[in-house]
Amino acid sequence: MPALLTLGLLTACGGEDKLDFQATDSGLPPSLIEVYSPANGSVIPANSDFVVDYAVVRGKGGDYVEIRVDQQKPMRVNSLEGQHLIKGLNPGGHILLIVEHAADGKKTGGMARIEITAE
Repeated sequence: MPALLTLGLLTACGGEDKLDFQATDSGLPPSLIEVYSPANGSVIPANSDFVVDYAVVRGKGGDYVEIRVDQQKPMRVNSLEGQHLIKGLNPGGHILLIVEHAADGKKTGGMARIEITAE
């Protein structure tokens, strides 16, 4: 349990090109995005649809998430947990980002970055 408690005290912050974890002491629940699948570093079949399974512990003002693959247009998802179908990817390395946003569209600081390879 101590490891879980420590994880609960962290929040994902930073730009979309990096993932930094910073301790929070605001007394507010931190934003935390967990991606159950695909795992970071996974190899998936090229050109085959796959499912992103995730859950979000809502940050201050968190309302929805955007899921983006590489530089494609992000997909707005109103569910803060669940499974989302992603169309098949061309062979090669890809970056999957899940970013939490407030209702006004501003980022809350919650973000998960997963690197996957399609073969």
